[in-house]
Amino acid sequence: MSNPARGWLRAQLDREVDCSVHTLLGAMTERLSIAAGSAATLRRLSADGEWLSPVATHHPDPGMSAAMIAIMEETAPRARSGLWRPVVEERRAVRYRVDPGRTPAEASDEQARFLDRFPVTAVLGVPVEHDGRLLGGTALVRYSVPRPFDDADEALLVDFAARAGVVLAMLEEYTSLHTPDG
Repeated sequence: MSNPARGWLRAQLDREVDCSVHTLLGAMTERLSIAAGSAATLRRLSADGEWLSPVATHHPDPGMSAAMIAIMEETAPRARSGLWRPVVEERRAVRYRVDPGRTPAEASDEQARFLDRFPVTAVLGVPVEHDGRLLGGTALVRYSVPRPFDDADEALLVDFAARAGVVLAMLEEYTSLHTPDG
């Protein structure tokens, strides 16, 4: 195969893998949201551990999904601050109950503005790991329903995180194997 054909094929395959994996993660996040009866988000941790970039989100209202993606993009460079700090630094599940008119002390400025604008009542976040490596974080978010997350919700999210971790690890491995000249 000639080098131009090889380069073309690689570019096509890389684009297909990236699109397929992101479609899969989006579908998985949507199923989590449906199963939990709450909005769901998935973020990928950058190699330097400083960014939690949005991968997928789902809320039945497309406008809310758009607002959630916007706040995820605003808070991406702060993996070690705000509500995500204990998830990333301590690799543990966190539950927040958000009382009307009160913002959790741990919230970043961006998160506080979002919480002031939208009727969030509870947040549950867990780390996404695979083979002992932290790959990101996932969360369930309740709007308007004044019910905190419980152990069953946490077990559901932990199970999702394990499965999402396999897919994120696959994406990470694929990305690391891809070299321009390899």
